Order: sequence, then structure tokens, then C-alpha cells
Amino acid sequence: MKSILSILFSVLTVKQSPAPDEKVDPAKEALAVVTRLFEAMQARDADGIRATFVSDGQLAIAQKRNGQTTVRTMTAEAFAKSISEGKGAYRERMYKPEALVTGDLITVRGRYSFYVDDSFSHCGLNSFHLMQTQQGWKIVNAASTLEFDGCEPESKVKN
Repeated sequence: MKSILSILFSVLTVKQSPAPDEKVDPAKEALAVVTRLFEAMQARDADGIRATFVSDGQLAIAQKRNGQTTVRTMTAEAFAKSISEGKGAYRERMYKPEALVTGDLITVRGRYSFYVDDSFSHCGLNSFHLMQTQQGWKIVNAASTLEFDGCEPESKVKN
């Protein structure tokens, strides 16, 4: 009886693969990875942030102030640490994201709004490059602009 229950439990807990005629939409999968990144950022969950990137993934940020543009790059590890140790609740939302699928590479991009707690902070453009790995789609690199002037909070943006 125990062996029957154990076989039944194994069958019920094994992740089912899509049927051969069932199409998996890689664009939706990539958008889900980006959504998980934003959720992990809001939760200040360093492990959750790391899980969306390949181990040596990186992020570049371009910021323009007083007519000068500065670009910083950081590893996914450094990014995860900075978010998890930050103050306040971070909420980022991309509106009208686009996904361009080219084989095992997907580019997800879109304008975004960023809030700290309930206060609008800035907006910009995100671009994520994801590649298919043994563990599924992962971010290999990302680039974002930080724009402080001319931004519209998401409540004023038509989706």
C-alpha cells in the first residue's frame, strides 16, 4: 500500500511538460521572469533577484543630471545586495512591455515607473536580454535609464 501511495504522490508532484501540440510562448515566459524580478525587488528578496539572472549577469544604468550622463555597471549580485539592503519598498512597473524573440535570445523592453514606498521617484526605459538556460529563461544583462525630468507617474500613462 505504501508503494502505491508513493508512486501516486510522485506522479502528482512531477511537473508536467506541455503536450507536444501545446505551444509554450517564450515571450510570455520572458515577461514572467521580468515580473518575478520586480516582485523580488519589492520584497527586497536578494535570492529572488539573483534567481532571475544568470550567475554572472549584469546591469547597466544611465543617468542624466545637469546635462551630464553617467553610466554605472554592476553585477547581478551587487544589484541584489543593494536592493535587499535598501530603505523603503521599491515598486517598479513596465507599461506596454515588448518582447522580441530570436531563438534562444529574447529582448524585453519598455518604459517604466519607479516608486519608493508610495512616492513617485523616476521613470525610464528598461531593456532586458534573456537567454534560454538549463533552468529556463534567465536575464544575462539589463540596461536602464533613470529619468527624473519629464516623467509621468504611471497613473497618468495610458496603458
